[in-house]
Amino acid sequence: MNKRVLLLVSSVVAVVMTLTGCGSSNQNNQQVNTTDDGNVRSAKEEEKVKVRLSYWNKEESVKSLLALVEEKLPNIDLEYQFIDNKQYEEVIKTQLAAGEGPDIIGGLINDNTVKLGYFEDLTERYADKYVETGTANYTFNGKLYGLPQGSWFNGMFYNIGLFEQYNLEVPTNLEEYYKVSEVFQQNGIKPQAIGLKNPLVVGQSFIALAINDYIGTEQGKSFNEQFKSGESKMADALLPALEKWKTYMDKGIFTKEMLGLEEEQAIDEFTSGKAAMFQSGPWYMETFKQKAPDMKIGMFPNVGTEGPVGWMVGGPGVSFGVNAESKAKEAVYQILDLLSSPEGQTAYWEDNKGISSYVKGVQFEMPAEYDGAQEAFKAGQIMYPPDGWGVGRDVSFAELGKQLQEVLIGGKDPKAALEAVDKKQADLLAKSK
Repeated sequence: MNKRVLLLVSSVVAVVMTLTGCGSSNQNNQQVNTTDDGNVRSAKEEEKVKVRLSYWNKEESVKSLLALVEEKLPNIDLEYQFIDNKQYEEVIKTQLAAGEGPDIIGGLINDNTVKLGYFEDLTERYADKYVETGTANYTFNGKLYGLPQGSWFNGMFYNIGLFEQYNLEVPTNLEEYYKVSEVFQQNGIKPQAIGLKNPLVVGQSFIALAINDYIGTEQGKSFNEQFKSGESKMADALLPALEKWKTYMDKGIFTKEMLGLEEEQAIDEFTSGKAAMFQSGPWYMETFKQKAPDMKIGMFPNVGTEGPVGWMVGGPGVSFGVNAESKAKEAVYQILDLLSSPEGQTAYWEDNKGISSYVKGVQFEMPAEYDGAQEAFKAGQIMYPPDGWGVGRDVSFAELGKQLQEVLIGGKDPKAALEAVDKKQADLLAKSK
């Protein structure tokens, strides 16, 4: 009898301890599975795969795309990391060299980074989904490493009201541009606002003329490829274009005061009516409308010596590549599959209106402000030469901008300026071998 009681009591105690243990375990799990505000996480949230995407544009430029990923891919937690363009390359390359970095990387896809094995081969899964004009710059030895997103373009914005006030036609060549500029100068208006303090802005101004007068011509169509390999020199090929570009300063269209001007200050001059033209792209249109909501704005292609249709500076705004060391590649491919669909492209376009898509079969209607640039697009006259400069894409172009500033500021010999860029390209090529 005593033994029975003892066994019964032992059994009860064991059951109680088991239940207590279960309760304790559940309580501990609940603590682990709670958010910062005390709410219990669902199992679905716990199973989310974390993916990081890095890019140099602010989050506003991809907010609709992020929302689409959240809606369509609830199993993925996509973190967007904005890194300022001034530090972007250094930060990402340092991470990649350490075998780390974001899962999806915006830009930095070139001969050197591909050779170092930083990026995953995307050929089989995506090459057929994108048009070749977009993928060409991210294809090496027949393999695709980057998915081009939304073409950016740079043309000449102009104040339609000022042009109408002085009965001026949109210029189609350099001589007409000079005449229009002279009329504005005579009436106390700057022909063009430009922030020459930024060497990249300086470089784009020159390269726009260089495309029109040489790189985009039959004679110069092989320049980019030859400069990339070191076969062609800027000092030989682009000196005539630079001599013409320098006349912007000689004619007072550019001034030394502009060399101390930030781009934001130049925008203020344009939107306040102090300047009639401003060379840039769609990314500033919202800023224009906020600062001058009643201003009528148009755009025409960048002009050169000849006409009638000029060239737009432009190309893929960013290409997204996959970090070869990513631990979440399955989730990454789900995101890129969505991005490469009409639905994904539409979401990307929502925050980047004015771009065109490189995904086959996807087309967007451009806002009316860009009607004047359509002839250039129809003629296929859009190019960003540095995209074809290989290892010199960013560094040699930045050097070009700095050298051109010296031409404008201190009267540096134009040929010596281009020779300095040639040397930079040669040094980069030597180091990459």
